[in-house]
Amino acid sequence: WFNRGWLHRASQEAYTREGGRTAMKYVVVTGGVVSGLGKGVTASSIGAVLKACGLRVTTIKIDPYLNTDAGTMSPFEHGEVYVLDDGGEVDLDLGNYERFLDIKLTRDHNITTGKVYQAVIDKERRGDYLGKTVQVVPHITDEIQDWIERVAIKPVDGKEGPPDVCVIELGGTIGKQNNFTCSTVCNARILEAKMWK
Repeated sequence: WFNRGWLHRASQEAYTREGGRTAMKYVVVTGGVVSGLGKGVTASSIGAVLKACGLRVTTIKIDPYLNTDAGTMSPFEHGEVYVLDDGGEVDLDLGNYERFLDIKLTRDHNITTGKVYQAVIDKERRGDYLGKTVQVVPHITDEIQDWIERVAIKPVDGKEGPPDVCVIELGGTIGKQNNFTCSTVCNARILEAKMWK
């Protein structure tokens, strides 16, 4: 499905004739049963091709681990840590995104399960859920979806206005239990947003 005609159609669909913008488009990159096989470089490359077609591109990396960031993780277990301009200590894939696409990301562009759970717990402690029993579905899944929608529209290329396309890399392996929530949200997002045909 990834051919020149598709890219041309995608770049044309990004703008309407009336000068308004269409809804954000998402490209989700997932892996199989083995981690560390190049999803980050693949996501960066897809973003570079889309950018070459005239689209404004942003990226998000979703990591299934409970750490809030990669700063305290062993480089022997997780790999190098990349430090963003805002001081965020993130997965090295975000460094690839910045270099491949000539963009500036923030710590919010790296979503971890730990960050999501912390945000939901903070909301529960403030009383945002009005006494409801907080559960994975819908509270955690809604938080992930809200986070994606909030971060995807942030300009990262120094220009005004939101990007056209958000490339989302779902880290880890698709079959692991700790990736279930994130993959469920991505699947729901695909259906809701009616991804590119």
